[in-house]
Amino acid sequence: MPTLVTYGYGQQSTRGTIDPEKYSAGVLKKIAVDVRTEIRPWAAGFLTTPTERGTGTCAGDSGGGVVAALQGRGGRVHNVLLGVQAVASIPCEDNQQIFVNPDAFADFLLKASADLGAPLKPSLSWRDF
Repeated sequence: MPTLVTYGYGQQSTRGTIDPEKYSAGVLKKIAVDVRTEIRPWAAGFLTTPTERGTGTCAGDSGGGVVAALQGRGGRVHNVLLGVQAVASIPCEDNQQIFVNPDAFADFLLKASADLGAPLKPSLSWRDF
């Protein structure tokens, strides 16, 4: 499995979750994460840890995506959403994150988005590789 990249607007460090003077959320950041459990199409989630020591996700990063760059036919690279962050351990540095596999909820997401008047269209999946 390639290294994944996650994005979020959360706190930049644990200090910002404790001390209002150190508040630092609202700036987009990205970090590389390594997968620690299998990613299965039928499983709802998977576990990751930061690739680089001293980094991690923090309060406010939940809902951010984790992306894999996968090479398709003809050598073209596609960024594929593999998960959405559900939770992360504390402290924010060198922590663990659980990402939810959106494919596990595809039927619900497609129906709910249509019911709300903003239908989603299924697109490229990691299964296409």
